[in-house]
Amino acid sequence: MSSPPLDLVCVSYLADAGIQHVTDYPAANHGAIITATSDSIAADGPITALTAGTLGLRVGLISNQIGPDPQGQCLLATLDHARVQHTIDPALPGTTPKLTVVTDDSGTRTWFAWLDHAYTQLAVADLSMIATARLAYIDCYTAITEAAARAIRFAERTPLILNLGSDKLHPAIQQAAQDRRIVAIQTSIDETDASDAEALATGMYERVRPQAAVVTLGRHGAVALTRDGLHRAAAPQALVRHTHGAGAAFSAGYAHTLLRGGTVDEAIAAGCRLGTDHCAGRNPIIPAQRQLQPAIRL
Repeated sequence: MSSPPLDLVCVSYLADAGIQHVTDYPAANHGAIITATSDSIAADGPITALTAGTLGLRVGLISNQIGPDPQGQCLLATLDHARVQHTIDPALPGTTPKLTVVTDDSGTRTWFAWLDHAYTQLAVADLSMIATARLAYIDCYTAITEAAARAIRFAERTPLILNLGSDKLHPAIQQAAQDRRIVAIQTSIDETDASDAEALATGMYERVRPQAAVVTLGRHGAVALTRDGLHRAAAPQALVRHTHGAGAAFSAGYAHTLLRGGTVDEAIAAGCRLGTDHCAGRNPIIPAQRQLQPAIRL
């Protein structure tokens, strides 16, 4: 008997990630004390897949290959434990890509990536899981435009969520999205620029004509523009431990709600709740931060 179709398939690169927390970023040529650290994964697609799996969805992940090193084995075990179907061949040689994220008390986040072969492998990955999925989520960062556009073109009948991850909408993504069913196009904006959210949503809506153009605003929640107008949702208050993957957790809540027949208002509210839980350290896919004693100097 064949397996039922997947609820959600995510397309993105896959990398090992580490989150380091400092009180304040140092000036150039100076150091800072790391006060806490967490193990994590990247990019948004894998976090969306794993988070959606915790909500009970049948999930798949299309990504690059990873290596047989300890980091790669840990990633593979995490996906397998969560029953995320994937395109990784554990027998292939290689090295697992790495991402390091540094955050401070103000919520500022900076990342440093060594992705090596990840982009080129993603551009030729097997996309067949998309064909029968109920919904596909595709990261559309500028760095993986070629792979993202290819996945969008492949999804002839599958509804899509496109995540820009705060990057600008690339013309190739806009072109590929024509005549596709885009249920949402999502991006983020700095909290200090929250007043620009409606204009940003309007620009995405006019260029792609999705069912909803969604902008996440950190502590300010999220907005979504549809043919019915502007929708807003507030983010619950919580102590923020990190913001790495917050947009991905939002996407998982949004997708889960849509797949259950929910409205856009319900979807952005669910996304905000799940994003807040993620930032507060209540997402089980990322272990709680470890306080470091004695502290380690960068």
